[in-house]
Amino acid sequence: MQAKYSSTRDMLGDDGDTTMSLHSQASATTRRPEPRRTAHRCSPCTEQWKWHGDKCYQFYKDSKSWEDCKYFCLSENSTMLKINKQEDLDFALSQSYSEFFYSYWTGLLRPDSGKAWLWMDGTPFASELFHIIIDVTSPRSRDCVAILNGMIFSKDCQELKRCVCERRAGMVKTESLHFPPETLGEGDWFSLCNYK
Repeated sequence: MQAKYSSTRDMLGDDGDTTMSLHSQASATTRRPEPRRTAHRCSPCTEQWKWHGDKCYQFYKDSKSWEDCKYFCLSENSTMLKINKQEDLDFALSQSYSEFFYSYWTGLLRPDSGKAWLWMDGTPFASELFHIIIDVTSPRSRDCVAILNGMIFSKDCQELKRCVCERRAGMVKTESLHFPPETLGEGDWFSLCNYK
């Protein structure tokens, strides 16, 4: 077997410039393929938001008081996390696990201490869906609810927690898929909208 180039001189082109360095040749032959993207093609959520069911969720890293999270979510055209179905509960709790013990505010509060729990939109809390663990370590009022590592706690609303915002998922625009709908068969929509 004969080497492609016997010396550096043999690697030079007619104009005297190096046509391909050994480094770039080695890089070209050992380059790893680009990682496969797992972004959903038909996601009705904007970038950085997670799609689940008919909602889009954003789990922010900034810590704020409950009220500041409320206003922050509103500024993002969304509301704070509302859990009113088992599927929503399972999703939210799965997102709440953190090795650093970060907790997230939900949109659940007691407007008057000791009274009924209400969601931000005024909907009463359905206690059969989950149990709220009362945080007895706080001497202050515990009228707001946070999730942490798969559990739900009442907390002082002034504590700093991370924000979870949610909004209704948008419509997927089929024209953004770059395939005329009339050319697709019935089973093609699933593969088209799955993963890139």
